[in-house]
Amino acid sequence: MKSKESTLDRAVRFTRNLEWLEHVEKVIPSGCSTLAKSPERLFPGYTPVCCAEAHNSRFIDIDGNEWLDCEMAMGTAPWGHARHEVQLTVIHQLKKGTSYSIPADIELECAELILERFEGRYPSLRFTKSGADAVSGAVRLARAGSGKSRVIATAYHGWHDWSAYGYYGRETKERGIPVDIERTTIWIDKPSPERIESQIKSSPEDIACIVLCPNEWKREPLEQVVSLCRSLDIIVIFDEVTSGIRMGKQATAGEYDIWPDLLCISKGMANGLPLAAVMGPEHLMSLSGQVRFSNAHSSETTALAAAIACERLMKSAKVWPSWRDATVRIMDLIEAELVLLGLTDQLVLKGTYASFSISSISEDNFHIDPFREFMVKRMAHFGIFTKGYFIFSDAHTREELLWVEEALLQTLSDWKEVLKQEHFSN
Repeated sequence: MKSKESTLDRAVRFTRNLEWLEHVEKVIPSGCSTLAKSPERLFPGYTPVCCAEAHNSRFIDIDGNEWLDCEMAMGTAPWGHARHEVQLTVIHQLKKGTSYSIPADIELECAELILERFEGRYPSLRFTKSGADAVSGAVRLARAGSGKSRVIATAYHGWHDWSAYGYYGRETKERGIPVDIERTTIWIDKPSPERIESQIKSSPEDIACIVLCPNEWKREPLEQVVSLCRSLDIIVIFDEVTSGIRMGKQATAGEYDIWPDLLCISKGMANGLPLAAVMGPEHLMSLSGQVRFSNAHSSETTALAAAIACERLMKSAKVWPSWRDATVRIMDLIEAELVLLGLTDQLVLKGTYASFSISSISEDNFHIDPFREFMVKRMAHFGIFTKGYFIFSDAHTREELLWVEEALLQTLSDWKEVLKQEHFSN
């Protein structure tokens, strides 16, 4: 790693991190109110567990250690932490107030900018505060619009009952989910056109909608599923909560030119501030009031101000996402290295330039994957923070992406050596 290897050869300490961890677990269950950020997914003593501040592509933990961030707040900061243009807009709005007793003009301005980016594909949208709320709102609109009740879920679509039931192993009692949820949620594990068609044909009645994460699909099979559902009057919802900003200016839907009836976006809309939106046709979106799709903070103005700043940045960007080519290069090099090292029967590269990971083929649960633990710790040695996923931003420089590239290739080589040693010891 040349000079980069010295990043963590300095005296790194996690004293305050570990003290904080001991304290927080007594006060906040799991150590954080956001599950994906909880310390239980990290490796205390090897990685930071508590952040003090973040700027651009870096953050500083509470011990004062600086890290190159390859998580970017679960992908919610695509323009970089504390982006100057966004900060200025938010501060300006803060001085004018945050939540009002009647609608704010800024809500209309933000909505029109987003709809303009999608070139009038949808006439209207509805704001909310989280991706889970957006997708659940879309499901309710679909049920009201179709007069049907059953929903097909195919991935993680949020923590609400209808989605969590299938994604978390159809465990109802353990998750606090009513067992009757299985009557209205059809869960399809490892979805494919064949599996979805088989499920629909076995019980086609009363299916209101299907929820798909298009970034997890190749274009042709996705088009097959969408066409099938359209032919059967099943409303198509795209859950682009994680991919809607990071795949392209018009989300995965625009990249593939496959458009759903309802499109849900969230992470990255306001560069770290909470905001989500559902876009759709007039005959469905007009039901928003009827189905009570609402939240007290959906029209809060600071996130809307941040989103306006992000829309302006997006409009001026000649290429989006700016890290696309560099990330595709990294992924190509990883694929080649896996072949070179003879690891293709053990490790697999998953994802896109929006977010990718390397995992063990034999381990379905990524969070207990021994390779994930090895990689996270090795990357930390190089001063790079990841939880196993690699999510970049507009703030990542060419040099920083090369740094990640070198560290990943070295990590794969080191893993090969570990496997050799295990083989000889056995």
